[in-house]
Amino acid sequence: MKALVLAAGQGSRLGRWTPALPKPFAPVANRPVLAWVLDHLDTAAVEEIGVIVPSNSLALYEQAFGTRTVAGTPVTWLPEHMPLGTGGCLRDQAAFLAGTPAVIVPADIISGVDLRALIAHHARTGAAVTVAAVPRDGQVWQGDVLVPDPDEPGRAAAYAFKPRPGPGTRLGSTGAWLVDPAVFPHIPEGRFCDFSSGVLPRLTGLGLRLGLFDAGEGVYLRDIGTPAKLLTGNQEAVRGLTAAAPRPLSGPAPLIGDGAEVDDQVLIGPGARIGAGASVVGPSVIGANAELGAGAVVTASVILPGGRVSAGARIDAEVVGTGEQALQALLDYAPFGGTR
Repeated sequence: MKALVLAAGQGSRLGRWTPALPKPFAPVANRPVLAWVLDHLDTAAVEEIGVIVPSNSLALYEQAFGTRTVAGTPVTWLPEHMPLGTGGCLRDQAAFLAGTPAVIVPADIISGVDLRALIAHHARTGAAVTVAAVPRDGQVWQGDVLVPDPDEPGRAAAYAFKPRPGPGTRLGSTGAWLVDPAVFPHIPEGRFCDFSSGVLPRLTGLGLRLGLFDAGEGVYLRDIGTPAKLLTGNQEAVRGLTAAAPRPLSGPAPLIGDGAEVDDQVLIGPGARIGAGASVVGPSVIGANAELGAGAVVTASVILPGGRVSAGARIDAEVVGTGEQALQALLDYAPFGGTR
């Protein structure tokens, strides 16, 4: 069993931080979100992980993450030379998958889905695709929805791409799929295709079995694809709400000036400087190599790696810093995986 991480998107929802900071590098508790995703895939005991990235960024990812995860799983960096979407890129990587099913996950969601249970469920049902889903409030959920087959547990009767809100509880997709190569002939080759809107809704009509894995209520999921969600994801990590505890970066200890006050729910990265008389109130993250001027007050915020807060400034529930600063500071502490 192999895994694929979809990391070639433009990340435009992050606004001013991209493209200088590619979305898979967006930091959560001082580590790129992609590092969290690779950690999660290690729990699935897959034999190899392929990460699809833009071809012009290949060297950057190899430098930052190396060729193995922290647990030692081999990582192969797979260049995408033109935008192919979440479906087209799967067809493009058929040679890497070598005829075996694969766990597919996005690069911008921190997840607590039990991937081993997903793999076991897929093997039992013989589905062409199995989608991990969780119960959601139908009135507020804005993502994709699976309709369970009333006659066969573990099977979906239909897949709806971002339907309108409705009453009751719905099973919303977590973004984690297990895909069998039998699906590939139904994905257009060499052109853009979105898997969620262009492939999954058609599966049952093609005579292919669509599996449904209920990951359970309360499973942690955090999409960090917008500034507001990036802020929330960092706050949740500091508060201990993520499925796994934050893995600290190694490096020089932060310098905290005289009279500075730092709350319990604050994570400070290596090389950071907290000026004299400054105050940091949690849940907050002060990024690696970040600097807070004297007397600055930071509350429930994220200062990105390399970010700067002026002396006396007051920051409340904000994400501060530039994409360029964040990427450079993160690279100072690479690699985030095992070996180069």
